[in-house]
Amino acid sequence: MMVRMSSSLLEHMTSRELPAWAYRVILISCTLIWGGNFVVAKGAVTAVGATWVIGIRFFVAGLIMLVALLPHMRRHLTPELVKAGCLIGLFSFLGYGAQFLGLQGTTPSKNAFLSTCYCVITPFVWWLVAHRRPTGRNLLAAAICVGGMALITLQGDLTVSWGDGVSMLSAVLYGIEIVAIAKLIRSYDVLTITAVQMISSGVYAMALALALHQPLDVSVATSPAFLAQMAYIIILGSCYASTAQNLAQTHVPPAQASLFFALESVFGTVFSVLFYGEVLTLKMLAGFALIFAAILISELKGGKDVQE
Repeated sequence: MMVRMSSSLLEHMTSRELPAWAYRVILISCTLIWGGNFVVAKGAVTAVGATWVIGIRFFVAGLIMLVALLPHMRRHLTPELVKAGCLIGLFSFLGYGAQFLGLQGTTPSKNAFLSTCYCVITPFVWWLVAHRRPTGRNLLAAAICVGGMALITLQGDLTVSWGDGVSMLSAVLYGIEIVAIAKLIRSYDVLTITAVQMISSGVYAMALALALHQPLDVSVATSPAFLAQMAYIIILGSCYASTAQNLAQTHVPPAQASLFFALESVFGTVFSVLFYGEVLTLKMLAGFALIFAAILISELKGGKDVQE
């Protein structure tokens, strides 16, 4: 039932042109769901490991979309689309993989902060690819956003470790993924390329897990708790949110989109406060305010920076 509702919603969204503000709302809905992922995925990652969670998440989500929308996808699947989807899927896998690897060598707060610094990196990656120089407003908004994320996530340990470097690498990879989506997605059907993207990401992750000799504990992976956690991550966090992201990025410039994605840290903190008893501090509230201010600044005189 949930799969049919999600597929119907996605088909409806991708079949018509929406007002410009609606695509911003869609991006916010993605970050709300991804913020919940931090809480939901904690148990799943502990149970089977990050690589298997990434692999199962994307591979199963892609298969669900493929089966649910098979007649639609048959009309749009081409070799060129498969290549583009696999390329986006590669950067998606590398970004997630680097973030989880970095987490092993640094604190969770520093990992969250450094990996979400893509809001600064994305305008420069877009400049290299599309030859569109970041505006002063882009850079100001990105700097304010980074300040907000620092207030939310950093807790005083400012020493540098190898994990910090890998976490920063994940930010670069996420920035490249955002730009790759912006550059490629408008040439193809959003639903079909998203399914290919997710299946390829899942295959990359599961191949890595097998190469690293990390067997999947089937008894744990079939437990009710794990299946419930993965249902949220797969249906909402992937089938809906990944498709919605790709759709919205056909109408929101990469630099602005990356700032909206920073709301993931806000929602993740809110869910952590609600479900894990984390204390909400004035420093966190100040960080929230700075991220919202950055988004507002990026929207001023909006529409002039839309990708060509």
